[in-house]
Amino acid sequence: MTMKTKRLALPFAALIALAAFTGTASAAEPANFGCGYDGNQDKSELDARAPNYRLRQILEEYRLRWDAAYARAQCKAFSEGKPYQISCLRGRRDWDAITAMVPDDLWGMSKQDVLPFLKKLKEEDDGYSAAMDYCREVGAIPKKWVR
Repeated sequence: MTMKTKRLALPFAALIALAAFTGTASAAEPANFGCGYDGNQDKSELDARAPNYRLRQILEEYRLRWDAAYARAQCKAFSEGKPYQISCLRGRRDWDAITAMVPDDLWGMSKQDVLPFLKKLKEEDDGYSAAMDYCREVGAIPKKWVR
C-alpha cells in the first residue's frame, strides 16, 4: 500500500466506524409515540374534515382519545410478546375512525352551538396520560418520556 493510499484509507475507515456507531446509537433510542413538536402535523387532515374551528377542536379531542386507545393496544401487544409498533403516529392515524367518534348531530351545528360540548369534552379525561402510564409500566416506553 502506498503512502497516499494509506492516507485515504484511514479517514475512510474512520467514516465507516462512525456510521456503524451512529446506526447503533439510533437503534438504541427509546421508543415513543411522539414525533417531536410540529403544530401543523395534522392540520391538513383536520382542515379537510372539520367545517369550522370549533369542530376542528372537537376532532382534535377525539384524536387524543384515539391515540390513547391505539397506544394502549400497542403497549399491550408489546407486553404479550405480540407484534407491535411504537413510533410516531403521524401518517398512521385512522382519520375515518377518529371522525366517526364525533357525534353525528355536531356536524351540522354552528361553532357557537358546539362550544358547550367542546368545553365538556375538554374537561373529561382523554385517557392519554393513563395509556402512557400503562406503556411505562409494561416497559414499552421509557419512564421519563412525556407527551
